[in-house]
Amino acid sequence: MTDYTELKKKHRAIWAMGEYDRIADSLTVSTDQTLRVARLRPGERVLDLATGTGITAIAARERGAKVTGADLTPELLDVARDKAREAGFDDIDFREADAENLPFADGAFDVVLSTCGHMFAPDQEKVGAELARVTRRGGRVVFLAWAPDGGLAGWFRITNKHVAPPPGVASPFNWGDQNKVKALLGSAFPEISFTRGDCPQFGDSPEDIWNLFSTRYGPTVRAMAALPSDEARTAFRDEMLDFLSGYRTAADGKVRWGREYLITCAVRG
Repeated sequence: MTDYTELKKKHRAIWAMGEYDRIADSLTVSTDQTLRVARLRPGERVLDLATGTGITAIAARERGAKVTGADLTPELLDVARDKAREAGFDDIDFREADAENLPFADGAFDVVLSTCGHMFAPDQEKVGAELARVTRRGGRVVFLAWAPDGGLAGWFRITNKHVAPPPGVASPFNWGDQNKVKALLGSAFPEISFTRGDCPQFGDSPEDIWNLFSTRYGPTVRAMAALPSDEARTAFRDEMLDFLSGYRTAADGKVRWGREYLITCAVRG
């Protein structure tokens, strides 16, 4: 059995880099669609897994749910608590927790949500097992994951070309593949449906988006820091700018970078 302890420490450090809330603020469209698919009812016990800066947790609380937000990175949870307090929801229970080993009782939640955070946990089979364990029978697991043929996957392919990912770790984009999702969730979820969508990132130019992500998005900040020279960083930047140029719109030349995703809705058997 692979021990991912050290890798998860690195993941926690990566997501603490930059200012992820600047990135999360652009994900409102995808969060809203995830919650529409979830069809939350007032009073339902909801877990927002890998809550990050709490955007989905707060949106679920606005809909009347009783919400717990869990994340591996305490720095993100500090931001989430501040955001929840500003929104008037200081009753959201934010906790530091590992998606592969959750500190909750069996069947503790009516609904488990995740908007792309859970997909970065390295042991995907354990995550699938934990989703089943903490969801009550008849409850729902609803999560968004970036599509393996989408724009964010393209961003990661370029990043991995310049800074190699850890060996032997499954692609996080497996959670955006219908067949792989069915395999990961297994027989515990006999009823599964899928919804596709897109949450584009807009920019006045490729440089505009690059400047945001290279200074605020943890994985890209970490990749830039890991490169050995100015020449290597320039090569990485230039390839990303060329990639983003492919998303220029014909009308005004601005960039509409598609970030396609898959929402899974699975009912616990």
